[in-house]
Amino acid sequence: MGDVLAHVVNCDHDGEEPDLSGGRRVEYVVTGIRGALVDAHAVDDPTKTYVSSAAALAQNLRTEVGSLPGCHFSCRVVPGNPGTFFVDFQMTPEPGTDYDRR
Repeated sequence: MGDVLAHVVNCDHDGEEPDLSGGRRVEYVVTGIRGALVDAHAVDDPTKTYVSSAAALAQNLRTEVGSLPGCHFSCRVVPGNPGTFFVDFQMTPEPGTDYDRR
């Protein structure tokens, strides 16, 4: 998968960079890991899912793969062409915890 992502990142798309300035921040909770993949769903709408490489999500959140199940994170979801971009990943506190979001 890493080779595919590297190829996509390095492809020349007529010099156009995707506009990642828009979108909205969505909070997700990781519901499980299946092999090398992580499953998560939006906290405010469980029908909105996020599936990714567990290693990539752990790297984006600066944590270990083993700590992903049950963790809450947010990212900006930016509609694009082609597809949807998920950027600006941040760990978020689990509900009921006292956490200062500085």
